[in-house]
Amino acid sequence: MKLSQLKLLPAAAALAMLCAAGSAQAGAYGYSYDNIFGLTITNPTGIVTVASTTNISRSTSTLNGTSIINGGSGILDSPQAALGAVTKGENDFTQQGPNGTFARGDAQIVSTQFPPFPPGATTTQAVNVAEAHLDSPGTADASGRNGSTTGFSVNFTVGSPTATLAFNFLANPFMQVFLNSDVGAGSSATANLVVTFSITDATGATVFNWSPDGVVGSGITGGTETADGANLNTNLSSNFLTRGTLFTYDPTGCGTPTGTGVGTACGGTFAALTNTLVAGNYTLTLNAVESVDLVKVAAVPEPGTLALLGLGLAGLCYSSRRKITA
Repeated sequence: MKLSQLKLLPAAAALAMLCAAGSAQAGAYGYSYDNIFGLTITNPTGIVTVASTTNISRSTSTLNGTSIINGGSGILDSPQAALGAVTKGENDFTQQGPNGTFARGDAQIVSTQFPPFPPGATTTQAVNVAEAHLDSPGTADASGRNGSTTGFSVNFTVGSPTATLAFNFLANPFMQVFLNSDVGAGSSATANLVVTFSITDATGATVFNWSPDGVVGSGITGGTETADGANLNTNLSSNFLTRGTLFTYDPTGCGTPTGTGVGTACGGTFAALTNTLVAGNYTLTLNAVESVDLVKVAAVPEPGTLALLGLGLAGLCYSSRRKITA
């Protein structure tokens, strides 16, 4: 091997190390899923009749500034909003994982109790997913404003002097976030989870609000909570300081969703009863949102890498000079 070839090796190695440091392949990842199932709403006291029901299924995704928004009011099953290297199909709520650069949101009301209002009611099931991954520097989200949302709005009338409504359901929430160890400062991965029930009267005033938070008796106004199997209003996040660690939220112990993700075998139990509702017109709203937000910033080469690059380039220049003077 000639001396000139030996001088080229440090420069080539330094350039390779610089490229490796500045273009991590496992970037930023977020996954948020929830399956609400077995939901029944009954009125143990009084007379309640349903006037109208509006289903709401909405899914959106954003990848490096480009957005897709699907579904909305009156939709039971929103088409999947998918951008980038999405391999999961419509209504496949299982994890794709950190495979390619993508953002996807999917939402479906699998079954609905309304109408009719009890007696003769079935149960309601709603399932959502939001997932995104960035291989290279950029931004991605499938979030609340651009996200995976399911729910319903029910207009009902209390025909007796007083009445109550009872809520019972199960839920299987699951979230994961991850930042590769060589992402740059300013990178972040966040997964969010929201589930709320609210009742407003004819004036628009809220008379009942329930946001399960994993603590019985907490997160509720205008009623009484008797079961709260997990926090359904929370988030999971990772930043530059916690990079290299996979964070998982699995409060019910059901594990990663399998199959289509629309299972009914595992979940925490939730139950609540409203205070008495006087005769009049009301609107009941369920809002369920899963979301993720990612930012990946390119890593800055370490001083040692820059020094090695400088030595390599110096060797390259010296080698070229020897050729000219030879």
